[in-house]
Amino acid sequence: MTDTAKAKESANLAPLHSDTTPAKWVKNNLFNNIMNSVITVVLGVVVVFLVVQSFGWIAGEEWEIVRVNLRNFMVGQFPSDELWRLWTSAFLLIGTFGIGTAAMAHNAYDDANEKGLVAERPSLLNLLARFWPVLAFVALMVSFSETLPPVVGVIAGVGAIVASRLVGWALPASIRSLAVPMMAIGTIVAMAVLAGTGGLIAMSAGVVALVIAASGLSRRFEGSDPKSMAIRTGGPIIIGAVTLVIVNAIGFDGFGWEDWGGLHLTLFATVVGIASGMPIGILLAIGRRSELPVIKGFCVVFIEFVRGVPLISLLLFSSFILPLLFPPSVETPETLTRAMIVIALFSAAYIAEIIRGGLQAVPKGQTEAAQASGMSAAKIQRLIVMPQALRAVIPAMVGQFISLFKDTSLIATIGVAEFFQFAAIANSQPNFLGKSLQLVTYSIIAVGYWSFAYTMSKESRRLEAQLGVGVR
Repeated sequence: MTDTAKAKESANLAPLHSDTTPAKWVKNNLFNNIMNSVITVVLGVVVVFLVVQSFGWIAGEEWEIVRVNLRNFMVGQFPSDELWRLWTSAFLLIGTFGIGTAAMAHNAYDDANEKGLVAERPSLLNLLARFWPVLAFVALMVSFSETLPPVVGVIAGVGAIVASRLVGWALPASIRSLAVPMMAIGTIVAMAVLAGTGGLIAMSAGVVALVIAASGLSRRFEGSDPKSMAIRTGGPIIIGAVTLVIVNAIGFDGFGWEDWGGLHLTLFATVVGIASGMPIGILLAIGRRSELPVIKGFCVVFIEFVRGVPLISLLLFSSFILPLLFPPSVETPETLTRAMIVIALFSAAYIAEIIRGGLQAVPKGQTEAAQASGMSAAKIQRLIVMPQALRAVIPAMVGQFISLFKDTSLIATIGVAEFFQFAAIANSQPNFLGKSLQLVTYSIIAVGYWSFAYTMSKESRRLEAQLGVGVR
């Protein structure tokens, strides 16, 4: 290649503009020709106008409706003398998940260093950058508080996040390996304090804790000597079982979820839908690919029926028709419990189709190679097929989670006052009736939904970047 050709090639690869200063960037990107200059000026005028109007509306609008209904927006009609349960369970969850996630991050950091990969210790500033939308929304809502306890509680919560992360990172490796069981057990205790120990909560939480402890840790220490593996696997199971026995023996009465409301209920319904729908969806996706006609037929019928019916119709069915199908001798589950089950099954049907698309994207040759090496069908699914399938469908999966988060507003149709419904309730109160404050209340609702949905989207992109989704 001649010098002239090399010069032309380097010129083609060089950036079009050298934006060494902000002024040069503005000139080269916004005012580089007449058309772009006109568009920039017009859009600039529109943006300035909207900003000025927004500030004028914020300064002059009646925000008393938010101050009066602040507790309704956040926790619904939760009794004042029972609020200690909310704060206690919140700090338990913050502590256990802060310690658990920091321990898992430290394990991943050590693993990357052992493999010679570039690893960076997560900082508190990085954590703030990841979750700033949610933190900003919490700060916005706390700014409407007329009492000191919510402000102190939020500040203490932020301090608990920092402290738990530091503690989790400093734990020895032997304890850090138990991060997942610790989080499961912490969730059990937190839910027992908040909602009581009876019924579905204790049973489901106990099953989840024991399954995670038994399967997750046995896989982690697979190949270790039998005694060590037995201790590391059996230890969390025993701890989880003892925790369940103690919690049920104490018999926390709690404050059942039938009386929950506001953002608290919306987030809980979302977490239940995701946590319950995910494993059911995986089983349905695998079952739809089964060669057994009965299993495949059941999965196909269930998925296609649920996906072909609006969620609101299923919620109405669970509220008005389903109780009539129970025999008189059987106690009918409460309204919100039935709604939670419907949301979980509805989410599972959509997740199943997303995962099925990921399973089809895994090359068949990898499965055949694993079979040729003597691996069992369960190991092939768990170690080869499912990790690749889940990695490929992260964007679609998170999109479904965001959609589910917004769809929880439909439970208002069966008489449950969640986050969105309290906007209408606030505007119908005698003190605010006829004042046309819908823009105020629904703006707060919109900001709340956006903050959590955008955070989930950011975390999805971060996970995609870490796993190299879409990168060959």
